[in-house]
Amino acid sequence: MIGSPAGTHRESALHSTTPGRSSDQRLGWLGLGLTLVVYGVLAFGYLTLTPIWQNPDEPAHYTYVAFVAGTGGLPELRQGDWDSALLERLKTGTLLPDDSITTIRYENWQPPLFYLLAAPIVRLGSTDDPAQLLPRLRGLDVVFGAMTLVLAYAVARHLFEPNLALAVPLTMVGVPMFVAVSAALSADPLANLLAAAIVLVLLKRPERAVDDLQLQLPAAADGRQLRRPAAANSRQLQRRGAADDRWSVLLGALLGLGLLTKLELGIFVPIALGVIAARSVRKVRDCAIVLIITAVVVTPWLVHQVTTYGWTDPLALARHAQVVGDQPRFPGFSLDWAGEFLVVSFHSFWAQFGWMAIVAPVRLYAVWGIAAAAALVGLVLARRRLRHPEWLLMLATVAVAFVAYVGYNLAFEQFQSRYVFTALTPIAALLVMGWATILPRRTLPWSVLLVPAALVALNAYTLLRVLVPGFTPPG
Repeated sequence: MIGSPAGTHRESALHSTTPGRSSDQRLGWLGLGLTLVVYGVLAFGYLTLTPIWQNPDEPAHYTYVAFVAGTGGLPELRQGDWDSALLERLKTGTLLPDDSITTIRYENWQPPLFYLLAAPIVRLGSTDDPAQLLPRLRGLDVVFGAMTLVLAYAVARHLFEPNLALAVPLTMVGVPMFVAVSAALSADPLANLLAAAIVLVLLKRPERAVDDLQLQLPAAADGRQLRRPAAANSRQLQRRGAADDRWSVLLGALLGLGLLTKLELGIFVPIALGVIAARSVRKVRDCAIVLIITAVVVTPWLVHQVTTYGWTDPLALARHAQVVGDQPRFPGFSLDWAGEFLVVSFHSFWAQFGWMAIVAPVRLYAVWGIAAAAALVGLVLARRRLRHPEWLLMLATVAVAFVAYVGYNLAFEQFQSRYVFTALTPIAALLVMGWATILPRRTLPWSVLLVPAALVALNAYTLLRVLVPGFTPPG
């Protein structure tokens, strides 16, 4: 838990340096259960009320899954797998009789983990009809979204008291795009799940130095420090070293699985190495273990990539750039571009549905903007607490994710903030910290919970009054 000045009501409400009371823990887990129920209801709404193929890239994800299910192998991205005219007809509901989604295959270059996990749903399904299989595949992502919320709560328990920690997953449910993405066929929900798992493991990194073990020795009655036998010290150091090794192996495995899901999770490699450099005693050993395990997990896929696309293009980035030749590119920096980037990115973080065509009313973005601005003010006031290692990790994750998002848009014009949802757990934690800082201390933690609860209600409103009308044909 985060250390804080003792004795203030606000600090005790925000943080805990001792295990929480069992009643608080039970209440927290009960609240998480209710949060998952609410999430399930909203996710079911997004799953069933969003028409077939009307989430970004769904047809291309489906053809990838279908290929893996049918052949047991991985597909190759080739010229002709991208057809912008066909995609426009699909987005607008004007498909021609000869059009087929099976020709939409531009995601074939992506890492394979999600598609391998989703393939049994197609292989074991009782139908070959995509219209019937799509809801089941979307349902798998709904499960990944629910697991992400559980891990987000576990992360929050390292930052807040149990009752206040509940506000973090509740805030995530209050983001309409998080629930919408979790109810769409995509690799994103699995990536978000693994990102939350990596953040949790990084938070659990032991930060005591080897010399600190000596501080655990009991004191004699006269205040002198007792000496522990060398053999006992050796055993304690061995146990600590084994625990550190297990942590490094787990982190390396999660990083490898993340890279096998989406390359965007590569942002956690430098973050993980930074945590080791800042908090580990055996920096070189821990870094080596993490990188070796990550490499072991990723290598089989990289071998496939090299044999398919060549040594010069192991990630298929060049092949992808060639295939999607007419996809919008970065036009060059201008004030107009910067303004559109900021506005659309903010909109698409909260609610911009379909293939980015369904936008919410301005008044809703104003409400979300006020909530975000209030949290930002609170974070400025809480800047001293943000210097603690746990909060520095949250800030670093958000910063690196945003830099990666900007970098991607300097190549392809993709103003879709779902790409930063790999950092959504830290974002939600920072929002909660900001709100808790500016709300009256005597009302904590319940006043903070009212904010994400209101966002959840606004999410339900957005589903029924923005998404549903947006997909309703005029007239």
